[in-house]
Amino acid sequence: PIPDDKMLPAIGNANIHYGLVIGILVCLIVWILMEHTTFGFKVRMIGGNIRAARMAGLPVATLGLITCFLAGGAAGIAGMIEIAAVQGRANESLAAGYGYAGILVAFVARHRGLPIILVATLLGGILASGGILQRQFQLPDATILVFQGLVFIVILFSDSLYGRFKLFKEPGA
Repeated sequence: PIPDDKMLPAIGNANIHYGLVIGILVCLIVWILMEHTTFGFKVRMIGGNIRAARMAGLPVATLGLITCFLAGGAAGIAGMIEIAAVQGRANESLAAGYGYAGILVAFVARHRGLPIILVATLLGGILASGGILQRQFQLPDATILVFQGLVFIVILFSDSLYGRFKLFKEPGA
């Protein structure tokens, strides 16, 4: 267990800890890395078409390994923040569905770096206020998870319909 005086402190009098600031900084660093460096271009190229990346002579395995290390490091930072700011100790409920929430955040943000900050903050706020919403409106415990699932289904459905219907006519057409 982490003593209370060693826990990650809250920001002022708010019920928000410095993990939010650290998370935003990590997101900004990853965004800069992926959008404004040759490393990010190479990783996006591999993600877009691995065969073309191999044909272009990119070290696919090496870049994949580096990317996995960076992603694991980000997950480790998130786990450290969860333990040092919220839980106070490692326990079995530590990784309760964060992977699924991360997939939802990535889909809603359309895999773009900066919108991930906004979507993650919004979804985190919804999850954090889930207990209050459930008590206030006397909803079942799984209501927030059902809401997450519905958002995911709506995003997938909208992606599948994108470009199939002509909703607006172009001028002069």
